[in-house]
Amino acid sequence: MKLRQEDLVASLKKENGYPHTIWRVKIMETHISWILLTGRVAYKIKKEVRFGNVLDFSKLELRKKFCQKEVMLNKKLCGQMYQGVVKIVKIHDYYKLVNLDEAGTALEFAVKMREIPQRFRMDNLLKVHKVNNHILDLLIDKLVKFHNLTNTNNTISNYGKPQIMKAKIKENFRTLSKFTKVDTMFEDKLNLFVKNNYVLFDERIGRSRIRDIHGDLYLKNIFFMEGKFYMYDRIEFNDSLRYADIAEDVAHLAMDIHYHQREDLQSYFISSYINKSNDTTLINIIYFIMCYKACVRAKVSLFRAVQLDNRNQKSKYTKEAKEHFRLARKYMKLF
Repeated sequence: MKLRQEDLVASLKKENGYPHTIWRVKIMETHISWILLTGRVAYKIKKEVRFGNVLDFSKLELRKKFCQKEVMLNKKLCGQMYQGVVKIVKIHDYYKLVNLDEAGTALEFAVKMREIPQRFRMDNLLKVHKVNNHILDLLIDKLVKFHNLTNTNNTISNYGKPQIMKAKIKENFRTLSKFTKVDTMFEDKLNLFVKNNYVLFDERIGRSRIRDIHGDLYLKNIFFMEGKFYMYDRIEFNDSLRYADIAEDVAHLAMDIHYHQREDLQSYFISSYINKSNDTTLINIIYFIMCYKACVRAKVSLFRAVQLDNRNQKSKYTKEAKEHFRLARKYMKLF
């Protein structure tokens, strides 16, 4: 009988599952992964899922491939936080995380990372009022530098074309429709913006604003500790979500700051990014993308809700989705 991933993850709560001393094992779960926090080291295991045409972790060899790609992609923004890929093997009657070159058949793979305490995650820092304009300025400096230096070429630039944006919108709402009935006004308004702004899209391409960006930049994916930012979890599973207008990184983070009820910081973040980057046309596209990103976050929340049996947990993620739709509706009035 095939070993269930859930059982494998549960078995790794034991100390003998690790090649090093552990302080404790805390398991965090998202819609596409489990993260095992051991005190000094964190391990991320990808779920055996397929998510529309966007993500495919359905086979073991795919999960290995994307673990390796995740490590490679995240070095640029996270330095030594990402340490490599390990495999999970069976030793006698228990399972253990070991290096790839060690003996044993791989039953699963995991990304190995330096663990940074959760209190330094930006959403948690925001909750305790440790994010201010100065912290955002430091973050913007790093983000502008990254956006200026990250790769672009003719192939990447093509992902800035209006037709690609329309395809992304269509895919998002097609998947959303599997989880809930969605007011068609969201998709209609987003498509109307694309239709009416071909010149703007061409201008963004001409100014080299379409680059190999982070792709999933929101507060939970940023640590700030000892004066250093770690913008982790850069998208590895689909290049077309990373090859995008740099405005997508800015909009996603701005929207999430707003979601955390700090509209004042959101406004500062947008205006300061524009000033520091000299990206004068970003303001013309930012609220359109914030609306789109809010709808994407709603989709992710609903996808997580359908994975859960616990009524309270399901309700939490359903509420998250409703709040993101509320924000999307607000942004629709701004473009």
